[in-house]
Amino acid sequence: MSSLLHHHPKYARVPLLLFTAVLSLFAGCKSQIPEVDDPQLKPIQAMIQEKLPIGTTEGSVLEFLSARGYTTENTEKAGTIVAIIRHIDTQKLQPVTARVTFYFDANGKLNTYEIVRTMNAPIPQ
Repeated sequence: MSSLLHHHPKYARVPLLLFTAVLSLFAGCKSQIPEVDDPQLKPIQAMIQEKLPIGTTEGSVLEFLSARGYTTENTEKAGTIVAIIRHIDTQKLQPVTARVTFYFDANGKLNTYEIVRTMNAPIPQ
């Protein structure tokens, strides 16, 4: 059977096609961050996409968060930063708070992130 796969022209391209399909699937996953469904979280996601593109260093992400006064939570998982990002919804003039988990690869580069809406807490003094 294996000799049939290697010698029959009909089956000769199957391994190459499978490899290409799997490779493109993984390549597409690396930089694809799903859009948030919550309309009030969209401005937060847009800001992150603009200011912290995939590949940003862990140090640059921490600097960005610190410069804007966003608090970070302690995490025991290496290669992650968890931040609380507050945004004022300009249409409703209401605060929106998101818990954003940033994930970094072995080289300390931003790989992906996850945005979850959280309760609005009082602004720290």
